[in-house]
Amino acid sequence: MTKVLPAIIPVNKVQLEEEINKVSSFADFIQVDIADGTFAPVKTWPYNSRDEEYFEQLKTQNTGWPKWEYVDIELHMMVSNPENILEEWISTGISSVVVHIEATENFQKIIDICKNNEVSVGVAVKPSTDISKIESIVSQIDFIQVMGSDNIGRHGVELEEKAIERIKELRKLYPERIIAIDIGVTTETAENLVRAGANKLISGGAILNSENPEEVFDFLSSL
Repeated sequence: MTKVLPAIIPVNKVQLEEEINKVSSFADFIQVDIADGTFAPVKTWPYNSRDEEYFEQLKTQNTGWPKWEYVDIELHMMVSNPENILEEWISTGISSVVVHIEATENFQKIIDICKNNEVSVGVAVKPSTDISKIESIVSQIDFIQVMGSDNIGRHGVELEEKAIERIKELRKLYPERIIAIDIGVTTETAENLVRAGANKLISGGAILNSENPEEVFDFLSSL
């Protein structure tokens, strides 16, 4: 079975809570996307100046993530120089983190921080990314995440054909690795993505906006 993670791009605490509540009865791992408005052209919570106090409470563990008893959080960091803020996010209790290869000049520091804190780490690549950039770190990371488009930070973006070719290329290079795909993962595209070599599907709008989110999740998981 394919590993499936619902993806949330939170504007505020209310949305974060509502969408985690929507999927927590059937999903045990959720990817939360954060963007600082620099690396990606959008700002999410907490960088949009909304519910910043909630983030502070998470960092000090005065409160927990919604449904923390039932779900683990994988953090997708669409921020510049993530190594500067990674430890404060780890202090919130996340289990896994995804960092874009272009977002930092020191990916080794990202790896070291995660390993020291027993947090899984993945590297994200866009369709336009020169994948030779990840060659030196692949042996140290837990998974590779292919973005379905260069247009990151939003739900509802269409899958680019180049992303499918990128999955095939990575599967050939790294046959034993976990390869995730994020953006454009729907009930219509998922079979082709799995056939190309993806074994982890990150799906936002297709699950969250469905009349029956669990049914979509189960279908994706069955591939």
